[in-house]
Order: sequence, then C-alpha cells, then structure tokens
Amino acid sequence: MARVNLERLAGRRVSSQHGRIIGYIEEIIAEQEGDDLVVTEFHVGIFAAFERLSAWTVGTALLDFFALRRREGLQCIPWDKLDISDPAHPRLLCTDDELSGRDVSGK
Repeated sequence: MARVNLERLAGRRVSSQHGRIIGYIEEIIAEQEGDDLVVTEFHVGIFAAFERLSAWTVGTALLDFFALRRREGLQCIPWDKLDISDPAHPRLLCTDDELSGRDVSGK
C-alpha cells in the first residue's frame, strides 16, 4: 500500500490523459479501516470548492443564490482512477467520459 502525504495533494491541478486540466483537488475523502484512513475518492473542480465553502453561512448563501447546492457536476474521481505517483502532478488514469455523470454518491 502506497503512502502519500495528503498536504502534497490538496490544491494540486489534475490533468487528463491528454493533458487537459480537469480542475484542482479540493477535497480528499477517506474512510477509517482499522487504525488507518484509506482514501476512497477525490473531489475536483469549482463545485467541489463551493461544496467546501457550504460549511460556512456565506458559502451556503452563495450556493443557494446560484442554485448550486445540488451536487451535480462535481467531479468525483475514485481513488483508483487517479495517478498520484507524482503528487505534484496528479493525472487521470481513465478517460474524461468515464467520469462524466458521476456525482459524489458514485451514481
């Protein structure tokens, strides 16, 4: 199992297989497995940034104003679809089409 310091990933720009910028890593989702935290997915893009802001009153008001509170359009990248072998340059391991339509619940 590889170990990567999460602070080296947060805020990094994610590229597609063809070099197109997907967005920046805004959230890293992990689950407890015994004594370890295991990353399950990465939330990328402007909607992920707004989602993070929604914890604040101002963020919630902005999301409501722009009708963005729904989670559609948020790029949710499963842990096994992101190459983090070089944490400074994370890269998709799948096509953009494989991610389209996925929301944070994996649908």
